[in-house]
Amino acid sequence: MALPKLDLPGYELTLPSNQKKIKFRPFLVKEEKILLMAMETSKDDEILGAIKQIINNCCLDNIDIDDLPLFDLEYFFLNLRARSVSEIIDAKFKCNNKIEEKECGNILQIQINLLEINMEKDPNHSNKIELGNNIGIQLKYPKMSLMNSLKDVDKKDVVKLTFDFIIDSIDFIYDKENVYYAKETNRDELLAFVESLSSNQFNKLEKFFDTIPKLKKTIEKKCEKCGYQHTIVMEGLQSFFV
Repeated sequence: MALPKLDLPGYELTLPSNQKKIKFRPFLVKEEKILLMAMETSKDDEILGAIKQIINNCCLDNIDIDDLPLFDLEYFFLNLRARSVSEIIDAKFKCNNKIEEKECGNILQIQINLLEINMEKDPNHSNKIELGNNIGIQLKYPKMSLMNSLKDVDKKDVVKLTFDFIIDSIDFIYDKENVYYAKETNRDELLAFVESLSSNQFNKLEKFFDTIPKLKKTIEKKCEKCGYQHTIVMEGLQSFFV
């Protein structure tokens, strides 16, 4: 005789990138095992791969996880973790305030509601970069597929990694008369185009990546021992990965 099956609740969230509503179920022990095994390796690509697999398992709608911007993926998993384990996480921070050259060292205990974590959006952020003379670049948000393509690149070669990341994030280049799609353009040509930018133009590309929407929460906490008022900024999924 078959064992009984447990009913699972369903939840809904809105993806930050396109405001699309997605339905999902909590992750189960089998998915939590996948995550714990990945965390034991301490490898970012293993953990990211586990997160992708868990979201794939738990998402009740037909979406391509590889096609989601990474910040959508982080927001999805944060909500998934909240609904699967607990909405509240206990975080600890060390008070580094110095009194007469001696660090306080008190441990601050903070409770955080994961469902209150929002995606911070810079009001000046845009993926359309104007370069002048009616020339510009439309950039794509980094996705899981992009991270997978770059995982074998030598992380010590920072310059190459930076240029590869930018080139792979180009959707198209345009001028007054034409649109030149990156997928239809030789990679060497794209590299030559990026290398031909001035420092100010290149900085505009970097600003796009610096201002991409991100998980962020600012917490005000007073140290019970020394009385110092801390402003604690938690940013990115890893800050809430407890």
